[in-house]
Amino acid sequence: MGLYDIPYLLAVPHLTVTAPKDGAELIGLLRCALQHGDGPFSLRYPRDKAPGEAPPAAEVAAVSYGSWEVLRASKGKKDCALLAVGVMCRPALQAAEALAAEGLDITVVNCRFLKPIDRELLDALVHDHRLLVTVEDGAVVNGFGAYLAGLVQTTAPGVRVVPLGVPDRTYEHAPRARQLEEVGLTGEGIAARIRAFAAEESLTPS
Repeated sequence: MGLYDIPYLLAVPHLTVTAPKDGAELIGLLRCALQHGDGPFSLRYPRDKAPGEAPPAAEVAAVSYGSWEVLRASKGKKDCALLAVGVMCRPALQAAEALAAEGLDITVVNCRFLKPIDRELLDALVHDHRLLVTVEDGAVVNGFGAYLAGLVQTTAPGVRVVPLGVPDRTYEHAPRARQLEEVGLTGEGIAARIRAFAAEESLTPS
């Protein structure tokens, strides 16, 4: 899968679209796919080595269908949440930890199901947070962030959704890590963007 595939996958009717954060979750989502009998099921993963070592497959349970996962819960003011897709969970957590040292307490969510989304958790997030920032390693045009922004606009118009992803342009052939750094999809790059958004939204440190 490349940088531009998420918009195409989201547009396919009745298709379940998932993105595991690591090797263990890939196994869990494969188990979920095998149990799912209602329509096609896709797993999106990058052309790269999986973060961390995966445990034996027998030790991994199926991921609950349509569920997201809170990786880091804000302990203070719940102003901003990072909604990360797939392998963007790790840099999102790195960004949140860096910002916590500066007094900005950020919620981080693993949005392993891009379609269908976890409506129960999303409703809780928009209830508690003024700003949602999606982070995906795919095209930002018509990607997960745009998909989510359209939904939130109809259900919680007072909440701002900002998509972070791959800008709509061509890219020189390069190692994946270099391409991600170029577009700011690293822990440092994400943290810098959140600082700017926090200033715009007048979010204050906890």
